[in-house]
Order: sequence, then structure tokens, then C-alpha cells
Amino acid sequence: MTRFNRKTTAEQVSQGVDLTGKHAVVTGANTGIGKETARVLALRGATVTMACRDLGKAEAAKSDIVSAARGSISENQLDILKLDMNSLAAVRESAEIFVDQNRPVHLLINNAGIMIPMERRTEDDFEAHFGINHLAHFLFTNLLLEPLRAADGARVVMVSSAAMMAASLTSKMKDLNWQERKFSGMKSYGDSKLMNLMFAREFNRRYADDGISANALHPGVIGTDLARDQSALMMAVASLAKPFMKSIPQGAATSIYVATAPQYQNIGGLYFSNCNEIRSQHRLANNDDACVDLWGLSETLTGYES
Repeated sequence: MTRFNRKTTAEQVSQGVDLTGKHAVVTGANTGIGKETARVLALRGATVTMACRDLGKAEAAKSDIVSAARGSISENQLDILKLDMNSLAAVRESAEIFVDQNRPVHLLINNAGIMIPMERRTEDDFEAHFGINHLAHFLFTNLLLEPLRAADGARVVMVSSAAMMAASLTSKMKDLNWQERKFSGMKSYGDSKLMNLMFAREFNRRYADDGISANALHPGVIGTDLARDQSALMMAVASLAKPFMKSIPQGAATSIYVATAPQYQNIGGLYFSNCNEIRSQHRLANNDDACVDLWGLSETLTGYES
């Protein structure tokens, strides 16, 4: 166990960390814990690509970070990459733009995601949680494989969730796209968060020998924009529970810890909560065959060939 806990902030866990000369990519960096993750990485000296769907919001977030830093973060430490995870073609285009910059990726924080109660489809006709939270990140990460290798010691961090305990996914991997079952927003979200962990474990198994480690984490229950599409009842419940939730700086702490803690430089396939390593919260995540099967299906559905 570390000395850190659920009240620790992202700045606190990264005290003494020097990321000068390192480059990070953070998806969904314009708001919530993604924005805080980008800010703290830059504060510790990294250059950061803020990979976001809305360029206007990304520019505003960048300006907020730089102005609030009062000189401790320079504008040239942050750049913006348009990344629309609602479309696999757009993901490919964004990855190609980044790869053409010939920049190594020392830290890839896959933070972007949605949590919605209604059924929604991506441009590729995937159920939105499955398509955005899992498939788009699966594709984007794999398309950045060469920049990750070029870092000579890269870390991939998947922001998962304890909501995986609501997952309906089984080892049979049936109906991942919710075309046969009655839709459940919570179960679908849980599936996608379980897939985030399974992807991290399998990615780590495949590429640890290339100097790339991959881990996943539960950030905690945080008052962010993630739940903005929930029902009025759920929003009311969340409002009452807000005093008991983590703050955004506390919510970003585990992402920063997993990305920067020296002892995990070359160790992957793990799961974290409250800045501590814990056992995977779903038995399927510990099923190596299931992780391999999910990888294979994801390759087929995204058109990616490893």
C-alpha cells in the first residue's frame, strides 16, 4: 500500500516527478479529470497533446490551464489534436496526423468516454459505449504503436471504472453490439469499462517486451460532466451525493499516479484505485483467454491488423 488514498490530489501524487523531455497524449482533455490530468502532466514538465472532439472547447481548456498556471506552464507545452471517437475513420485520420509529427509518446492516457442511459449508435453503427469507450480507444492506441515504441519506455493508462461490476459481458463474447438484447445503459457502460481493463492487460502482454506497459484504473466517483446525459432523477441523486464524491483533482490522482510512479515504469497488466494496486473487480478481467478473444473481435470490428 502507498501513503496515498482517495483524498490525495493529482499534484500531491506527482510531487518530485520531473517529466521534462516527455510527451503525453490525453484523450478527452478539455474537461473534468482529463483536463486536470493534462494540466498536472504539463506542470511536471511534459509536453501534452490534448486529443479532443471539440476544438473550441479544447482551445478554451488550454487557455484556462496556461492562464491559471501563472507562468509555471507555457503555452508551447500544450497542443491540440482533433479526435472524434464517434467515428473510426476520424480516429484513423487523427492518428495518422499525429504519427506524421514524428513525436514519441511516453504517456498515453486514454481518458475520454461517455456514460449515457439511452441507446445511441456511432457513425459506424456500434452501440456508443462499446464504440467510443472501447473500440475507438483500441484502434487509436494501436495506431500509435510506433510512437509508443519510439519512447523507449512508454506507459498506456486506461481509465476504467468499478462500474464494470454491472457488466453483462461473458466469456462467450456474444452480442457485444447490443443488437439482440434489451438495452441497458448501465450494463453497456459496465461492459465498456470491463473491456478497458481487459484491453490494457492484453496490450501489456503483447507489447511489454517492446518497452510499453499498460495498466487500468478506477478514478472514483467524481462530480464531472460524464453524467450530463443522465435522467433528471439520476441527476438529482447525484446532486445529493456530490458532497461525498471526489473532487476533480482527487479524481485525476490515480491516472497521474499510474502514469508517473517510478515503481511502475516497466510493470503492467494491473488495476488501480485510490492510487493503490488492487485486484481486478471482475473475474472476466483475469481470464487470459477472454482477453485474447476480445482483442481478436476488436481487430475484426475496427479493421485493425496487428
